[in-house]
Amino acid sequence: MFRLVNVMEVLVMETVEEILKSNKNLCDCLRCQLDMAAIALNKLPTNYVVTTEGEVLLRTNALKQQFKVDIIRAATEALEVVGKHPHHAKNQ
Repeated sequence: MFRLVNVMEVLVMETVEEILKSNKNLCDCLRCQLDMAAIALNKLPTNYVVTTEGEVLLRTNALKQQFKVDIIRAATEALEVVGKHPHHAKNQ
C-alpha cells in the first residue's frame, strides 16, 4: 500500500525526541513535543515522498544527512521557545 509521507516531519520528530532525552530539564509531554515539532517544521522545507511502509525508513535515512544541520538548528530553537512558554500548566 502506498502512502504520502513528509520525510521532514519524521526527521524532526526523531530529532526532538533525541534532544529531549539529553535535556531532562525540558518538558517532554506530548503537547510540548508536538509544539516543538510544529515550530521547527514551519522553519524547514517540506519533503514529501510516496512510499510503501518498508521504504519509509530507507528514504528517511537517505535524506537525514542532507537535512541534519538545519533540522537540529530548527528543533533547538523550537525547544527554547516551548521551554520558555509551554502551552500547559506547570504541573504536567
